[in-house]
Amino acid sequence: MKSSFLRAGLALLCGVILSACGGNNGSLALSGTVTYNGTSTSSVVLANQSNGDKLTVSIGTGSTSFVFGKLLATDEQFNVVVESSPPGATCTTTEASGTASYYTVYRVAITCTANPYTLGGTVKGLNSKGLVLANGSDTIGVLPAATAGADVNFAFSLKVGNGSPYGVTVLSQPDKQTCAVSPNLNPGTMPSADQLGLVVNCTNNPSN
Repeated sequence: MKSSFLRAGLALLCGVILSACGGNNGSLALSGTVTYNGTSTSSVVLANQSNGDKLTVSIGTGSTSFVFGKLLATDEQFNVVVESSPPGATCTTTEASGTASYYTVYRVAITCTANPYTLGGTVKGLNSKGLVLANGSDTIGVLPAATAGADVNFAFSLKVGNGSPYGVTVLSQPDKQTCAVSPNLNPGTMPSADQLGLVVNCTNNPSN
């Protein structure tokens, strides 16, 4: 009889020890959000390096919730990393590693930001002052080249995120000339590289 009670007591003690040391299957779901400022749908691959669990999260503009499949035991370590970012974007993590508890497993935050690139091009035929180009609220004044009529390169100071729309317009015409932005490549969507292929053509106004 004493032997039976002893075996039962040992079994109970082992169960308590295993539970305290994370030996059970766990009951804590590791979760969080991915925030993305891109303009198109994409995906990000996350991994918990502590237990090998991986997760592909489909994302769009704004915040998307995620939950890993493997449950964690109390005090089990976790370390979430981004294995694959959306094309043309860079992702960072916040509160992505630590010891599992009811206060830590739901706070993982991933922020993915579209990489910024330069928007610009070439002005052809410009021989007078006053030309101002605009991309939304960003503007740039373009002066003629030292050699009259020579091509002039331009680039906006504010970069445009990959996948974001752009549309360059002529805000102010140069003196005695009329300029127009070629519809080739404009308006458009920013590629995952600098877009320096825009063309602005300027011609002299007819004499009165």
